[in-house]
Amino acid sequence: MQVRNIALSEIVPSELNPRKTFNQEELEELAQSIKENGLIQPITLRKIGNKKDSKYEIVCGERRFRACQLIGAKDIQAVVKELNDKQAFACMIIENLQRKDIDPMEEAAALNRLYAEGTVTVVEMAKMLGKSTSFVSGRIQLHNTIEPFVKLMRDGVLVLTHLLDICKLPAEQQQTLYDSCFTEASRERWPYKFPNMPQLHEMIDEHVMNHLSTARFSLTDDTLAGACACDKCPLNTANNPDNARDVSTPRCMKRECFLAKIREAIFREAKEASKNGIKIVFAGDYAESEALLQAADEYGLVVSGLGNRQYVAEPVAPDPAQYKDEETYAIRKANYDKVRAVFDDNLKDGTITPVYEICFSGLLSGETKYVYYVPDTEEEPFAGNKLADNNRRISELKVKLHEANEHRKEEFVERQRSFMESAEYSTLNTDLSPVESLIFRALILKRLPVAFKESIGCGEAQAKDFREAGKSVEKNFNAIAREFIRSILSEKSVNFSPELADMLSAVMEDRYAHNVEEIAKQLDARYSQSKAGIQAKIDELREENEKEIQSQAAVTPDAEPDETPDAPTNEVSEEIADAGEAEPTENAEVEETEAPSVPDAPEESAEADSNEEAEETPDATEAAEDTDKEE
Repeated sequence: MQVRNIALSEIVPSELNPRKTFNQEELEELAQSIKENGLIQPITLRKIGNKKDSKYEIVCGERRFRACQLIGAKDIQAVVKELNDKQAFACMIIENLQRKDIDPMEEAAALNRLYAEGTVTVVEMAKMLGKSTSFVSGRIQLHNTIEPFVKLMRDGVLVLTHLLDICKLPAEQQQTLYDSCFTEASRERWPYKFPNMPQLHEMIDEHVMNHLSTARFSLTDDTLAGACACDKCPLNTANNPDNARDVSTPRCMKRECFLAKIREAIFREAKEASKNGIKIVFAGDYAESEALLQAADEYGLVVSGLGNRQYVAEPVAPDPAQYKDEETYAIRKANYDKVRAVFDDNLKDGTITPVYEICFSGLLSGETKYVYYVPDTEEEPFAGNKLADNNRRISELKVKLHEANEHRKEEFVERQRSFMESAEYSTLNTDLSPVESLIFRALILKRLPVAFKESIGCGEAQAKDFREAGKSVEKNFNAIAREFIRSILSEKSVNFSPELADMLSAVMEDRYAHNVEEIAKQLDARYSQSKAGIQAKIDELREENEKEIQSQAAVTPDAEPDETPDAPTNEVSEEIADAGEAEPTENAEVEETEAPSVPDAPEESAEADSNEEAEETPDATEAAEDTDKEE
């Protein structure tokens, strides 16, 4: 390979080069490097035309060529090769694909173009790139991704791993998936920041693949829209001998029928909800949902717009499987119980009320949700007013009242625990009281490993020399029992365990009743005034509600609700939306989940992406690294 000095005036860029944009700042940095250190890697050229004065066309190295122009160089080191258009194009693409900062969609477009030209095979491309054939095939297929999903990846809503699955769908199905699940309105309702792969697959199964396992109706119901029940339908892949592979995951081959049955099933649910006094609502712009609302009207449903009402999020219980240890789960579960208690109380006294959302932004939903209660008026049907504001405020105050009760209870336990921590309780070697004896045995049982207890149905003594241990326990039983009780009931974990807290209170009342009385007096004096003030505010707001209802009843006749909606809001009450928002300890490490049924974080997607992108060309050399810097 002969390196020659070619005048810059004799060189022209190639129109075949897939790289069309060049960062000016990076070009200037490269130019300065070449000025100081010289050109490390020569560029590659080919002769165009057969005349002596024919120009040279750049095959590889246009950035180096442009950088040399910036520093005013007259010529540049180059290698001249005899290449036809297809060969030159292949070289250009391969060189660009070896950049470390290559955009995956640019990579996909380049490989797809190279594949479409038929210049090289997938195997040859994989060899030139130092990648697997599956990597090259995946990138070629990635080029089929529709633009809305590409934009979501560039915006950080999705990652490359998501698109590698989405691109396998035909363009029409990709569009269906986007319209059903990935529009801005749809994303606002996600219970997570962005979906992990199992969640993406659920979206595809439900909205694209027509998997019958996702149906909102019984597959044996022959009263829904359609000619027959799904379990007997010939369009069910499970009933087609030629689709044996689909027996375990049967699909409906007629999407129109599948969607019609889902709609009718939701309409039936809405009608039952209406019979139980639950209002039927839609969220979003009326124009987007007009077709569905007209169908609902024909079905006999009265649907109101959500207007400016706020949904109140129902607390979701934590999943024990998502936590590393029992203590962390216990903390999260305790928080959930507090929030749930307030939510249930609000629902019981009518501060909040259930509604059935039939659709949002033109998409069927069929979900029971909750809003702050407010009666309908002729002027503002199902819209927010002073009553709604008062109910929201009542809910917030009830949270504070509940928190005051909980804090008092927690501090009461903490005061007793702190006292027990420093008390000379274990020095008493007199007979145990009946309470102490019961607690001692209960604590011993609690501390035994569950698996071991279940395997032998006894105690740990059988696993050791129980004769010597028995003698020691018999000799110092009372002191040992009290030290055992003291050490456990003075631990911080007592604050998060109702069972242990109850034991602590019992032994404190048994042995230190005077101290308990003093602690109780101090806390009562501290919390009584605050609780009375909160309760007074609640009573005042309830009186205002009664007056408002009486006032509206006096001036407002019964009327049909206006179906003109206001813009929806999906704001969630911050006080009760998530049981994990108010952790009682700084050291708790909770693995958060954004969705009620699945884990929050999609680390596996990012990991899969990074693993795929981490493949390196096996024959990389120091010279190649220099080339990468230049390219």
